[in-house]
Amino acid sequence: MANYHDTSISKTQKIAGYAMSILFSVQIIMAGVMKLFLAAPIVENMNAVNNWGDKTLFVGILELIILAMYWIPKTQKLGFYLLCSFVGGVIVAEVVAGKFPFVGILVSVLLYAGTTLRFPKLLN
Repeated sequence: MANYHDTSISKTQKIAGYAMSILFSVQIIMAGVMKLFLAAPIVENMNAVNNWGDKTLFVGILELIILAMYWIPKTQKLGFYLLCSFVGGVIVAEVVAGKFPFVGILVSVLLYAGTTLRFPKLLN
């Protein structure tokens, strides 16, 4: 049976954790799909980070693969740790592009809070 959350958590904790994790996932899916289709604004943003426009497709595929790992029960811990690294890179990319990293911070908070609400033992 799939284990998407710790069985010892409360119903409120489970609902809040899933809500945050799903919001995070929707943001990553939208960003990944836009990168797959090489949307002009995304390529421009990638070019603002040391001319990474040619790596847009690769980053989009990577995003979606890591997100899939996050939702597969057997690979969810590895997916979580890879996503932590990925959103850290998003924050750095926004800073390098000369922007305040609001989106990166929001995405990382949703990832960390949602996952730790569903799996409190990750903090131990």
